[in-house]
Amino acid sequence: MNPAPRPARRGSGREAGHDAHWRVLLVIGGFALAGVVLSGVAGGRGFGPGVSAPPPQATAIVLTAQDPIIFTGVGSQTTDPFYLAGGTYRSEWSAWGEAPEFPPCTHSIELMAVDPVNGETSLGHVSDLANLVHVPATGASKSSYVYNVKPGGYYLDVSSACGWQIALSST
Repeated sequence: MNPAPRPARRGSGREAGHDAHWRVLLVIGGFALAGVVLSGVAGGRGFGPGVSAPPPQATAIVLTAQDPIIFTGVGSQTTDPFYLAGGTYRSEWSAWGEAPEFPPCTHSIELMAVDPVNGETSLGHVSDLANLVHVPATGASKSSYVYNVKPGGYYLDVSSACGWQIALSST
């Protein structure tokens, strides 16, 4: 007859204490996760589309006069819309090529109004911040001002073969 199997031997007391420590942390973490999930359900957000709470709304962030609006990118693109409170704005842009051995890249930036009523043209054009500038691979930059900006939503239309950064700040 074979003797009864023995339970697996546990390590030293130190290893058992270490295992108990991790079990306690896992239990606490489980309770914390359950609390977060339950608070979301109790808060009316629920898990599915059948919940009758209104969808969350986007919140506009209004920047103060000291906070510049900064965009960076490579190549041509249109930025996300942003809010300008109106008045005079300083535009500062920088652009650069891929490597010193590359030829100059062409760079243009237009400030456009989301609502064409705030623009200078029927398409919403407000101002050219850069117009077909030939930027050497080592880079270029320029500052300018945009006057009499009306309060509202705006975006930048960038046509560029360069890497670039643009900052708009209220004066």
